[in-house]
Parts: sequence; C-alpha cells; structure tokens
Amino acid sequence: MPVTRIRRAHRVLLELAALALVLGPVPACVGGDAPADPYALPGRDKDIVAAAGSSTTGDPPPPAGSRQSHFPLVDGASWTYQHTSIVEEAWQERATVTATSYQGQDAFVLADEEDAEGEQTRSTLTIDGTRVYRAYKETAVADQVAITTVYDPAFLRYDEAWITPGLTVTLDDDWTETCVIASTASKCAPGAVKVGVTVHQYTVLDIAAKISVPAGDFTTVKVQRDNVLDPETKLFWFALGVGKVREENPETGAVEALSAYEIP
Repeated sequence: MPVTRIRRAHRVLLELAALALVLGPVPACVGGDAPADPYALPGRDKDIVAAAGSSTTGDPPPPAGSRQSHFPLVDGASWTYQHTSIVEEAWQERATVTATSYQGQDAFVLADEEDAEGEQTRSTLTIDGTRVYRAYKETAVADQVAITTVYDPAFLRYDEAWITPGLTVTLDDDWTETCVIASTASKCAPGAVKVGVTVHQYTVLDIAAKISVPAGDFTTVKVQRDNVLDPETKLFWFALGVGKVREENPETGAVEALSAYEIP
C-alpha cells in the first residue's frame, strides 16, 4: 500500500477514536443494555422528551393564594359579581381583599359590599399547604359587627391539589357563632353562643371547563360542593390568576357571575 494511503487511513482511525471518547458508549438497541425509554438518554432535556411524545403530568399547581392561583389572595384585589335568580332582580356585588394577620399568621380579609338591608360579610382567609380556608367571619349591619363565627377546623374554600377529575374530599368545619348585637341579621340576644358542625363534600367535576361570563371567557376548574347534613348543592368555577368566575345553586337558580376584576 502506498505510504500516502497508510497515513490517510491512520488519520481516519485517530479521528474515529477521538469521536468515541467525546460521545462515550452508545446504548444498545436490544438486550439488557437497552434503555426502557428510548428518549431517556443521559442529559436529555425534559422538555425535549415531552416533545418527542413521552407522557407528562404537566406543571405543578401554583402556591395557594398566590397571584397565579385559582384563589388569589392579593392585597387590594377586587371582584365584581352579577347576581341573578328566579325570585330577585339582578344586582351587582363587589368583593375586596385586604392583608391582615390572624392568630399570629398572615391572613386576608375578603369583604363584600353592604346589601339592600345594610348587611356585610367579612371573611378572614388563611393558607395551609395547598388550601385556602375561612377561619373567621364577621357579619356586620350598618358597619357594626352583629355576629362573629369561628371555624375550627376551618372551612375549606379552595385546594390547589384539585387537579384530578372525579376527586372527592369530605371535610368537617366546626363553628362557634357568637351574637354581638341584636339586628335583622343576627336575630339573637347579645351574648348568645351557638355551636355546630357542617360536613361538606367536594367533588372535582372538570379541570378544564370552558365558561363564558360577563367578564369574558375562561378555562376553569369546576367543583361541586354538597352540604351533607343540611342538603344543599353548589357549583363553583375557578380560573387561574382570576379566582371564582361563577357560583351557582342549581336548586334555587341563584347565580353569581364575574363581571369585572382587578388583581394588582
């Protein structure tokens, strides 16, 4: 063989050896050395794996109460709902959130506007893990507290872990109601105390329910809440980064539909 060809062949062998050092061993396509997932090669980017066709569970749920959650608890946020029913004329209600503290932890007060009777509800909401709870509530008349209610365990309002259709959770919320003043709302004697237990069953009906309300079109998590001891069913629709979009009582026909919102 001519010397020129020998040198050329030698150079090719050296280049192939160098390439093998860079790439490392190539996994076999059959037998015990074959990877279970052909896309699961060392250093493979997870997004690329998903794009290549492997299954994925999606992004983790947002932190409960965060700006990006299904129940945003942001100081200064507000929502306006249009109320309709088969027995009352339509009316608008605005709810606002204010940061506060409750029993030494960060909390938020969700307050609605006074209704035609001058009644207003102020709910203190807390966050525990993936859940938003109502821990305390005041019912005020003409800006005077008429009734206070303490929940222990607290009343669940939303759970960011509701990511599976058909999921069902049953929870107790024990409450102690104290009459502060006699009023049209309290209908009780000042100082009177009433205790009770409410059992709610929550069922995730859909995690991508499309819905249209006056505020726009939304993709929502649809949840059914059943009062077990005092039968009543309510349906709720929650949207990411928005909050409650719609609430409905199928029996009475009462509906709250989001007409405007602002989350700083």
